[in-house]
Amino acid sequence: MEKFPPHENENTQVPFGDKLTVSKISEVHIGRDKLFEFEHNPDKIIRVESFSTLEKRYKDRIDPIDVAILGRKLYKELENAYGIFAPVDYVAGKDSKGDKVVYGITDKVDGENLDEIEVTPEIIEKVELLYSSISQYYLDKLPKDEPYLADINNASQYMYGKRKDDEFSRIYLVDTDLYIRDGKVALCNVVLWLYRHMASVERKYGKKFTHAREIIGQILNTPLPQNITEEQRTAAQKIIEKTKGYLEGRIPIDNKDAHPIFSNLK
Repeated sequence: MEKFPPHENENTQVPFGDKLTVSKISEVHIGRDKLFEFEHNPDKIIRVESFSTLEKRYKDRIDPIDVAILGRKLYKELENAYGIFAPVDYVAGKDSKGDKVVYGITDKVDGENLDEIEVTPEIIEKVELLYSSISQYYLDKLPKDEPYLADINNASQYMYGKRKDDEFSRIYLVDTDLYIRDGKVALCNVVLWLYRHMASVERKYGKKFTHAREIIGQILNTPLPQNITEEQRTAAQKIIEKTKGYLEGRIPIDNKDAHPIFSNLK
């Protein structure tokens, strides 16, 4: 995974002038001490990840501060190159207990979750475009030996609405955890889950996302690189064939598929 230069100016205290209070924006996270808000600025949501969690997630292959730097870079790329808006920045520091953490600061969006929103022709068009953009992101990543965001495929991670001072509503990626992967086999698994999530939305919306499906088909038909082991090739081909079976409607979706953020695939 990409490595950045050593850091000399690591924050040693809470890097905010405003007190953090527990956010109630998500019932799922209540009681988990993960989502916070500024006491005097209700327009931001602060997501907290400990250094120890990030070190365990990346098995000490990359420093937590480097993870934050890389995450910022990848979310900016998602916005600038693919039109997927993810209003997030990261700051390393310490929490109120003195533990080292990475703060993810996201603009609060006033709107509705895409998993719960009323389905209208306008929403269908926007979400179909979203999945085309996500699919294109992974198609572009396929031939490159570089990290990519692995957990951006679920409609529940997006809101349709407005930030403070927005004139018009748009789709925002608001679940911006630092789940970053590299490796061709792992990417195949990410694409499998991209299709799983997209198929669920298609069923709910009553429409197949033809362009996104075509792009996923291109990914699945792209030859695997030569510089992978036979074990990796076998694993990748197995995932590709399963995803093709899902895409073509030949086999039912298997609920035992390993999710990309928990998988050990490389």
